[in-house]
Amino acid sequence: MTRGLYAAATGMIHQARRLDTVANNIANINTNGYKKDQVVTRAFRDELLLRLEKGQTAMSRRIGTINHGVTVENVVTSFRQGALQQTGENTHLALNGPGFFTVITDNGEQRYTRDGEFMLDSLGRLVTADGWLVAGEMGPVYVGTTDFSVDSLGYIMVNGEYIDRLQIVNFEDPQALRKAGHNLFINSDPENQVIGFEGEVIQGFIEGSNVDAVSEVIEMMTATRNYESNAQIIRMIDESLDKTVNEIGRV
Repeated sequence: MTRGLYAAATGMIHQARRLDTVANNIANINTNGYKKDQVVTRAFRDELLLRLEKGQTAMSRRIGTINHGVTVENVVTSFRQGALQQTGENTHLALNGPGFFTVITDNGEQRYTRDGEFMLDSLGRLVTADGWLVAGEMGPVYVGTTDFSVDSLGYIMVNGEYIDRLQIVNFEDPQALRKAGHNLFINSDPENQVIGFEGEVIQGFIEGSNVDAVSEVIEMMTATRNYESNAQIIRMIDESLDKTVNEIGRV
């Protein structure tokens, strides 16, 4: 009976993690370039059940296996592309295809993003909404004016003159990337090699979130019901244990 308690408890923990993940996805449904997260679960390792005859292990017979519920194995990110939305702003850029803009943080480290809602800072440099510098192949991108153009390959032109090329990268294993806050990703695996960007850059557009509101609401309802079911199982087992200890035990 206590095995049932453990299994139901792990089920509640799993559903709570699903709810947290879905809630975060819904909260970012209007965040440009946001990529939804999904919880991946697995069962605890199965244990072999044996029937012992007269206490002799040699005479044991296999009667089946049992596990102790589920556990959250990982939270993975879906890199499915979001819808492209036209804004008409020259500083707004979108990527059509897998890849990431490279961003330079205050300490000089590189981060990656799909959010192309860029702007110019007071020095005429292209920056993110949080003020991080957008990287080109020659360093931070300096355009000096909003009257510039970017072609499909990321080449930046001002008054017909070549300025720089956006540093756009892709990775062999996008799942090795980890969210680092501020809608940025970090490459957490040194062996995850950078590969060339094969998509296209579209100026005057931004990429929306890839969160589907309807499916996330359904996921939330399912997780809530499963959480309540596991809680009900725990209450039933608790009542049975209470009767076993306080009523049957007195007979």
